[in-house]
Amino acid sequence: MKPTLRVYLEDPYVRELSATVIDYVHEKGDRYYVVLDRTIFHPRSGGQPSDTGVAMGHNLEFSVLKVLEIDNVLVHYGKVVKGALERELPIKLLVNWDFRYLVMKLHTAGHILDGAVMRVYGKVLNTLDAHHGPPEAYVVYDAGDVPGIDKLKLIEEYANKITQESRPVKAYWVKREELPLRAYNAPNLQRLPVRDAYRIVEIEGINAIPCTGTHVKDTSEVGRIKVLKAEPHSRGFKLVYSI
Repeated sequence: MKPTLRVYLEDPYVRELSATVIDYVHEKGDRYYVVLDRTIFHPRSGGQPSDTGVAMGHNLEFSVLKVLEIDNVLVHYGKVVKGALERELPIKLLVNWDFRYLVMKLHTAGHILDGAVMRVYGKVLNTLDAHHGPPEAYVVYDAGDVPGIDKLKLIEEYANKITQESRPVKAYWVKREELPLRAYNAPNLQRLPVRDAYRIVEIEGINAIPCTGTHVKDTSEVGRIKVLKAEPHSRGFKLVYSI
């Protein structure tokens, strides 16, 4: 099966999209797994929760509850509210925009915090885990100590300096051999899987990190970042934040 065209990678602000049903599998009751030729729904991956929304077709309403990624094919799991699925059926996708935009801001905030943590610690800290969405947004950093209140205040202060500076956020693709030259202040480069090309998300002057998530186009869109707490982790600390 051909890879799904991921429109959100080129423009995360697209809220509606025309697509075609390629195939589907009935799970049970009104629940189905659906493959489309293209999508605006981001799957659960890279520390980002799955988008939700609805797909509308001829007499069809399909509620998208989550999206899975299997071998470069995105599978939309959900329930048929009315009508019936058909192969080659033209449909319109509508993403849950309020949730998507919140996640975009939280994910960009996570990259901003990477830059703020680097500034406070004087080096890039690798990340062990992350969740850029409700109910709790966090990044787990590989570090020997849990930051105290003074460090947390500095991290929050520098993070909000970045948001207030209205720095451009750009996404672009680079070839594998270009990655060491184009990525900077980026955690986990040594753990990246081998690919022909990588998508970079760059916050101008702060960092350029391999990432396939959805982001805002300017740091000012994030608003105020609040560093809520830091908790011990097996190999470092968990930084919990909100916007």
